[in-house]
Amino acid sequence: MKTRFSTLDIMCVVNEIQKYKGMRLQRVYDIDHKTYLFKFQLNNEKCVLLLESGVRLHVTNYEWTKNEAPSSFSMKLRKHLSNKRLEKLTQMGFDRIIDLQFGVGEAAYHVILELYDKGNIILADKDYIMINILRPHTEDEKQKFFVKEVYPNSRPKNRLNPPTEDSLIQILKTAKPSTNLKKFIFSNFPNCLDYGNCLLEHMLISGGFPTNTRIGIEFNIDTDIQKLMNCFCIAEKFLDNITTLKEGFIIQKIDQQLLPDGIIKELCTNQEYHPFLFAQHQKLPSKTYESFNEAVDEFYSNLESQKYDVKCMQQEKGAVRKLQNIVKDHEERLKKLQDTQDEHKFKAELITNNLDLVDNTIQFVRQAVAKQLHWDEIWDMIRQLNFEDDGCTYAIVKNLKLSVNHITLQLFDPYNEENQNEENSQLIDIDLGQSAFGNAERYYGSKKQSAIKEKKTIDSSSTVLKMAEKKTKQTLKDMQVVASINKVRKTYWFEKFYWFISSENYLVIAGRDAHQNEVIVKRYMKSSDVYVHAGFSGATTVIIKNPINQPVPPATLNEAAVMAISYSVSWTMKINLQNAFWVKPEQVSKTAPTGEYLTTGSFMIRGKKNYLPATHLILGLSFLFKLEDSSISRHANERKVKGIEYEGLDNIEENNDEFENIPSENDSDEDLEKNIETQNKETPCAVNDDGESLEVKTNNKHSEDEEEEEERRRKEEELRSNNETSKNVIGVTSIPNCNDTCKSVKQSDAVSSDSDDDDIELDDVNDLDKKNESNKPQILKRGQRGKLKRIKEKYKDQDEDEREMRIKLLQSSMNEDKKLKRAKKKDKKNKKSTDKNKAAGNKKIIIKPLPMLLEAPNDTIQFEVQKEPLKKSEDNENSEDDETDKPTDLTETHMLDSLTGVPYPEDELLFAVPVVAPYTALTNYKYKLKLTPGNTKRGKASKTCLNLFLKDKTSTTREKNLMRSVNVQDIARNIPNGVKLSAPSLSKVLNK
Repeated sequence: MKTRFSTLDIMCVVNEIQKYKGMRLQRVYDIDHKTYLFKFQLNNEKCVLLLESGVRLHVTNYEWTKNEAPSSFSMKLRKHLSNKRLEKLTQMGFDRIIDLQFGVGEAAYHVILELYDKGNIILADKDYIMINILRPHTEDEKQKFFVKEVYPNSRPKNRLNPPTEDSLIQILKTAKPSTNLKKFIFSNFPNCLDYGNCLLEHMLISGGFPTNTRIGIEFNIDTDIQKLMNCFCIAEKFLDNITTLKEGFIIQKIDQQLLPDGIIKELCTNQEYHPFLFAQHQKLPSKTYESFNEAVDEFYSNLESQKYDVKCMQQEKGAVRKLQNIVKDHEERLKKLQDTQDEHKFKAELITNNLDLVDNTIQFVRQAVAKQLHWDEIWDMIRQLNFEDDGCTYAIVKNLKLSVNHITLQLFDPYNEENQNEENSQLIDIDLGQSAFGNAERYYGSKKQSAIKEKKTIDSSSTVLKMAEKKTKQTLKDMQVVASINKVRKTYWFEKFYWFISSENYLVIAGRDAHQNEVIVKRYMKSSDVYVHAGFSGATTVIIKNPINQPVPPATLNEAAVMAISYSVSWTMKINLQNAFWVKPEQVSKTAPTGEYLTTGSFMIRGKKNYLPATHLILGLSFLFKLEDSSISRHANERKVKGIEYEGLDNIEENNDEFENIPSENDSDEDLEKNIETQNKETPCAVNDDGESLEVKTNNKHSEDEEEEEERRRKEEELRSNNETSKNVIGVTSIPNCNDTCKSVKQSDAVSSDSDDDDIELDDVNDLDKKNESNKPQILKRGQRGKLKRIKEKYKDQDEDEREMRIKLLQSSMNEDKKLKRAKKKDKKNKKSTDKNKAAGNKKIIIKPLPMLLEAPNDTIQFEVQKEPLKKSEDNENSEDDETDKPTDLTETHMLDSLTGVPYPEDELLFAVPVVAPYTALTNYKYKLKLTPGNTKRGKASKTCLNLFLKDKTSTTREKNLMRSVNVQDIARNIPNGVKLSAPSLSKVLNK
């Protein structure tokens, strides 16, 4: 099978890719350590160029699985090449080296792809000074391939001229007789290395020399030299016209397999790809494509699936071979029984025909033994007996087996004088305890026993063979089912993490290690999701995906807490009743406090933490079944919110911008203050289908405690409002003294400490003491202390009256700016709500307005630590354009609905997915096995689980086939190490 590009392939593919020159490079991705994708775009036209070091270069139309995080080499390519045009794409010399130039002039960069030996990809600047190298190395102690070294111009080889007739004759005369012509030419003429094996064989066949032509036998140097020169002319002409080739070809191989039912199964596999159908491939099966690039793309994209098909066929051949071995063994056993019968019958007949000889010999040996002679003396007597004539005839004794009371005699057929020689004699064991007739009867009895065994074997053979054939057919059928399932099987994006679907249809994911913890937060966590953590080092990060943007129900939060606790040291140490907490995504940050740093997978939690009830370490193992689209409707609302009924939920428009202004009981003070500030900027209103404003009724009934709480919040908002005003008037207002400022900061921090506004770092970074945190003053950001000193120095001569006057003037101008901004935002929101109302029909929005704020005083300044939102790092955007890796809310919800744990007999099931989840989430599942901390390894646990489910009497054949097709490793990968299994009838499975 062809594994890499030849020089001819490079010439063709470089010629075809010229049409993509001028396109801009948008992004570089890496599939593995040596395969990279270059994504180009020009207006609405896009293309993806695939580069594999040492193997290939072509434009691909298939989706390739990218690495979760780009490599350092990819990042280097992105840094220097992003948004640059592909200016040139050339083959360097006549070698397997390709030069891709991006940009022009001083901003030009070169990507050099080497497609021979171990291969290499090199990034160089305009002067070919190497900036980055995929495989740094040294060749011949002279050529160094390291950063800042110049790429050698002498490295690419040039095209060589064909040999002359004189040099050809001179070299051919050095060949040994019977040497293969093709091998000799390939190894002795350098230009044939440029041709490649395929073109060399093509030119010889086209010139009249078969592949097996031998020098001195089929090839005569004196008479055939002109024909050989003509072959070189054919090759040179082919190279000159190679740019005119338009099509591509894949050479195939057909394997046939005879199945037990007599059907011949064929498997067509791709073997080679070429830009031309060479002479040696004319009679082989092939497939034609419109371009060589398309043929190469098809060849490599189907390579993995083809390997799987070949593996399946090998397994089928193994099953058929096993059946053939059973049949062959049965036939050999019958033949052996028949041979035994014939042999015993012949021996019995020889004894019967030589009764006197056998009896005399038996009597002689008995007498010698009775005299208690030594065995050597008896053997000497027997040798003399063969030559002495005492009036009696004896059989020839070949061996004494006195230990078992046997002797071995050499007997002939006395009625056939032609067979009286050594070759036609028969050695027969004779029992000294029986007469000659008794020994004959013994052999006749053995023949009879063999005949009985043969009859029994023949009688049972039909049943055994039928069972073996039936088992083989079933095995082949199962293999075909598994193969078809695995071809349909779609690997979901979340399967690379720990995951489960909650009992209320929320997808919950968790990282397997620190790197995955980083990925799921930076790449997959959205503003509507929920972050859950166990609260101690070594625990995993859990994210509850919330596509519907509604509050996550308590049951799902508790199940996520079980997951967070289970995938931690608590499982290994068997510690139950641990508490986890949840926070909102905006409370999760990768920004560490000043002087500290965060390791991979660690985050800062800022604000109020919502602790969940203590949980037990109880997980479950089960299977989810993928439903065909027509069967999804039968499982509507299979997983839904329990215990809470949302009245009129279907009649409420999902306007996230307006619902964000509604405070919940679980909101922290900080969140509430943000909602109040937003409420002041824009008063919400409901709009009907006609666009008319509706009155919003407000219920102002509050208890005394609620009024006190509201008053406290108003004061806090006044403090924050004054802080914002002070920041905006820097350069105008004055600060009396530093002590006053520090006091105001402490006062504001004391107020905010009531809301649990502490900073917590998870994983590998020590937790901060909550009590100490609430008593400490709020830490100022870098540069804020210097600003305070400069403000103090600048406005030290300003009195209180002047300061108040300047603040009022500034507030009036700020209010005007705010009104303009508020009007613009209001127009946008009204337009958005109008569009949504038109699409939603007669839906109404009921929103409760928040109480209005009091005007903030101007005598207090508060400096608040800015909380940076968690930004999406470019380092983890390796698949940002891949829709399968970044699912939308709608596709995610539809995907969850198509997976069921309770399949119906009439459902059309496509494949099965193993899942490990909190046991409460698997309550309604058809197949489930309880997992608690124990000593059973996960590999054994997964096999036991599969055996238990397959023996379920209620399971259908399709369900068994789907579960059987799942790899045991896929079942075990999500099971914590060290488990105890619990399920009904589990002891019966373990005992068997």
